[in-house]
Amino acid sequence: MSATIAIISISVVIAAVYLLTNFAFPTVEPLVYYHYCSPPKYFPGSSSRSNVDSLLNMFVNSASIYSYNNLTVNGNYGLHQCRGDLSSNECVSCVTQAVSLLRSDSFGESGCALQLEGCLVKYDNVMFFGVADTTAMVMSCGKPAGYKYKSDELTQAKVLVDVVASSGTSYRVERSGKAQAVAQCTGDLSATDCQDCLMEAIQRLKLQPFCGTSTWSDVYLAKCYVGYSSSGSIGQGNYKAFSVWFLF
Repeated sequence: MSATIAIISISVVIAAVYLLTNFAFPTVEPLVYYHYCSPPKYFPGSSSRSNVDSLLNMFVNSASIYSYNNLTVNGNYGLHQCRGDLSSNECVSCVTQAVSLLRSDSFGESGCALQLEGCLVKYDNVMFFGVADTTAMVMSCGKPAGYKYKSDELTQAKVLVDVVASSGTSYRVERSGKAQAVAQCTGDLSATDCQDCLMEAIQRLKLQPFCGTSTWSDVYLAKCYVGYSSSGSIGQGNYKAFSVWFLF
């Protein structure tokens, strides 16, 4: 799905999340980092639309067994992936929310990608499994801490480098004091492509002037992400961005 032809439909930091966080409403809306879809559209009742519907149903069933899986239905390709620290129940809940949002907010597009705080769901009529893609989706940074925290900036750089340098699964966590960095690639990438994707993500963080002194920041590319926090509270739903850039 080419970014140049994509019809972009983005939702970042739903206003309800802010209200829920601050006014303690009893229900919690999913936190959407990005949502985009591309043409052409499939008409209701068409075989292609039915294939997409089948994929969406399969995502929910698959998430109860696998945190990552890719699926194919008659020339339509899809994957789901949950953040590496989520439990099985949390993964199912996140994927279910993502599928529900795709059903309600998408209108028969041939390809869509939806990134929630805890999971990614993506499908397309062009095979993308194993294909490297460093298209930048969204980046956000917290309020700058100020240049007197130069040592924290250096700690941030070290932690991020450690994440990329570490070996193991596609989900990686590194800590240095209170600082923490998290990185994850989609499960279809090779080790080399994953490494390249994470390096690109970190370079994009470094290019933004505010991120170097921010108490937290994160960047999402099409097939990987890197997040950093000086307090270690990454992925806790406390997402109040100081600056947000849409990079595609």
